[in-house]
Amino acid sequence: MKNPSRMISLLAALLIGLCIQVPSALAEEGNTPESAVKAFAGAYFMLDETMSDHLSQDALVNEHGVNMVELYFRVKKQEAASRGYELDYLKMRPILMKTQVVSEDDSAATIALTAVLIRSINPLYRMVGYVFGLLEEHEVRTTVTVVKENGIWKVGPGALDLPA
Repeated sequence: MKNPSRMISLLAALLIGLCIQVPSALAEEGNTPESAVKAFAGAYFMLDETMSDHLSQDALVNEHGVNMVELYFRVKKQEAASRGYELDYLKMRPILMKTQVVSEDDSAATIALTAVLIRSINPLYRMVGYVFGLLEEHEVRTTVTVVKENGIWKVGPGALDLPA
């Protein structure tokens, strides 16, 4: 290294740039209908129980008092068992999610969701599957209704194939 002061100034400029960029990127994610759909879809496809955090009260519990997320997991467990697998086999990792606002007002919005999914068996599956051509990509296109509940955007009833 011929000039260490030049390297230090370059690293300082890079660090300052990162400090400016990160808060603005985090502020954009905030509480929007699109971010609510992306958060829900990520948890939904990965069969993560935190998907219930992104559902409105009407979507979470039906008129008979049945928790729709618990019902969804029971159905998925039965589906996996009937195919001879564990529940983890049905997990799909979204590798590309795009959202577009179809309509929006103060209390509700309709969001078009397009996602490309791959099976998420374990971390090595993606690499090995890519090398040997075993990966299958599944494309999902749907619209999701989002409602504002207590000032927070949440996914409404009937999202994706969640029981309504």
